[in-house]
Amino acid sequence: MTVLLRNTFRAWIDRAPGAPPRLIMIGDVRVPSNGWQARLTKRSPQGINPKILILDVNAEQPAGAAQEEITTIPLRYEESPPQDEYGQVMIAHGRGEIVVSIGRTH
Repeated sequence: MTVLLRNTFRAWIDRAPGAPPRLIMIGDVRVPSNGWQARLTKRSPQGINPKILILDVNAEQPAGAAQEEITTIPLRYEESPPQDEYGQVMIAHGRGEIVVSIGRTH
């Protein structure tokens, strides 16, 4: 079973000079064995509120046998430039979801 590690998720807009603004979302997911792969993908279609970006966690277990060892996988999503003036990001996986407010850097 895949578990979202709630306290690891952060989102911000990077507004470094000389580059377009870039939305960055990071967080970790815990899986039950080695060999899993996980990534964040933008949901299509998005929800009814354009200020909330919805990302889905897509996790795939390994084919065949894998050593049972709880493993943490770092996730990252970037959007440059952001498609809207998002205020929050919702990360969804199965029955769980996390909502993170977007910070700003200059």
